[in-house]
Amino acid sequence: MASDKPDIIVALDLGTTYTGVAWARPQKYEVLQSPLQVLHNWPGGSSKNEQKVHTCLIYNPDGSLSSWGFLCEDDDLTDKQRREFFKIFLDNQTLDAAHHQGISQAPGSVHEAQKLVGDYLRQVYLHVKSTVELHTGIGHVGWQNLAVEFVFSVPTTWRSQDTINNFKDTIRSAGFGVEGPRHTATVELTESEAAAVGTIKNSTVDFQTGDIFLSVDAGGGTTDFALMQVVEAREPFPLLAQINQVEGIGIGSTLIDQAFVSLVNSRLSQFPELVHQLPPDCAERLVRSERFRTTKHKFGERVYESSTYKLPLDGVPFNFTHAGARIELGRIVLTWEDIQSLFDPHVESIMRKIQEQLDWMQINGNNRSLTHMILSGGLGSSRYIRDRIQHELMIHPYPYAQQVKILQAPDPQLVVVKGLLLDRLQKLYSGSTPVIVSRIARASYGFICKAKYNPDIHFNDVVKKDPFDGEKYAMGQLDWLIRKGDVINTNIPITSTFTKKVDPGDEARSWDSIIYISDKDRDFLPKSVSEGGAKQLCVVKSDLTGVQNNDLIMKRKSKRFFIKGKKYYICSFEVRAIVAPADIRFELWFGGERFSGNHEPVKVTWDSEGTQVGRISELL
Repeated sequence: MASDKPDIIVALDLGTTYTGVAWARPQKYEVLQSPLQVLHNWPGGSSKNEQKVHTCLIYNPDGSLSSWGFLCEDDDLTDKQRREFFKIFLDNQTLDAAHHQGISQAPGSVHEAQKLVGDYLRQVYLHVKSTVELHTGIGHVGWQNLAVEFVFSVPTTWRSQDTINNFKDTIRSAGFGVEGPRHTATVELTESEAAAVGTIKNSTVDFQTGDIFLSVDAGGGTTDFALMQVVEAREPFPLLAQINQVEGIGIGSTLIDQAFVSLVNSRLSQFPELVHQLPPDCAERLVRSERFRTTKHKFGERVYESSTYKLPLDGVPFNFTHAGARIELGRIVLTWEDIQSLFDPHVESIMRKIQEQLDWMQINGNNRSLTHMILSGGLGSSRYIRDRIQHELMIHPYPYAQQVKILQAPDPQLVVVKGLLLDRLQKLYSGSTPVIVSRIARASYGFICKAKYNPDIHFNDVVKKDPFDGEKYAMGQLDWLIRKGDVINTNIPITSTFTKKVDPGDEARSWDSIIYISDKDRDFLPKSVSEGGAKQLCVVKSDLTGVQNNDLIMKRKSKRFFIKGKKYYICSFEVRAIVAPADIRFELWFGGERFSGNHEPVKVTWDSEGTQVGRISELL
């Protein structure tokens, strides 16, 4: 029913270099007529009609925000600080690597990265809010009174739940999901999965049931891979199954930019006399210039092919020439080989990951071949990247990719944000069926429990006698609900049933369930905590306050010597984990119904060490 649908859905793809936003009004249209609105009216970029906004901030000397997005290009940088590429540093592992490499622009801590992301997203939120109100005329209704859903994607390279939790906190601090009682903000898909969804839902390719395609989403900071099989090609609700683990590597267009700055600085540093003749930030200005962006994006296209490329140097007189540094009339001269050298190391890294996916198909005996490879993202839209991949597959043919078609996704830079929105719309109109109906478990996780004591098995475990039934139990056992490599149905929650014994006079109805995670192979998982090889991920507190004794099952302790056994109650309940590729949520069920009560029934406390073991997207 229309009343069950949100008034507005907003999808956001926070990128390392550029950020995309799209939205829709599902209440107003039927499934085939619900148009996607992509934000184009970014401040400072209206004349360009940009589809995405620059992920950039400039701060005043006192720490206050001076400008954001495209407004940064016209800001006077005197005594001000420009901050870019901060999104990737929400991941502590990436930040540590940046500090080790001496990258000066890296934030000092994850907390500082959170502040930068929060400051940026707060401006995006305010602009999205004003744009939606303006374009829909709903301002008179009240933004706070509407049902507004915000859905976000995350990089496949983010490897810990801790990073996801930090991102979710930052989203809320920026205003998403908190301004109204029916506002929500969720992290739904990894970027590789959103790109795959955008491909199947918004592609001119005539996919058939059973087709296998590899989505390669190469953006500003990461390149994500998703090997998918088409379960159903029917419109308007196609279905996909993940057939191998999603992968991600830290390769993107920002590394090309950094390599370009190094190339230019290396050339100029050979001539000390240029220090006083050129601006001190000459290379940094050049890499941000429209001419360099065009050269990078068009490189490899036949109509743009040239033996040399001449890029104007900002702040350099038009008549300035230096033969040694190859500067002609205020322009630096770069050869085709110079530009090629920026791309090739990253092409090789991308090809290694593609080969890993193809090797997996061969090793696992898949009897179907790869039919399509879909490139998306800013770097994925490069003709040079596409042609190089095509060439590599031609000279090194694979038995399962001999007829593969390498294509670019429609609107390659928007495929992630469109995929997010289209997936959410399909859930609304299809009865909650997502586009991706199954995933592959990339790690194992389960609950801690106790088991009846067996001296042949539990010789190293702590043993306790139960005060109710008098039996001995081995404590700290692990019940693995998902094992690495399992195929997981995304529409079915993972359910664990708990049985607790309750004293008749005890009114407490709250218990902790402890979840453990392990990256070990499925055949070598520990059976108990004492064995090692697993870490505590979180504690789920199930609060059944309000449940009375007459709602429970009465039991009696075993009779001994004709003495009547002690009475106690059995409380059985379910904890259901709804595991998304980039998030995990819990529900408490009692008596066959979701328990709500007049309090928060489920509270999750994350373990700082366990959240570093593996990302939730690795679980599924």
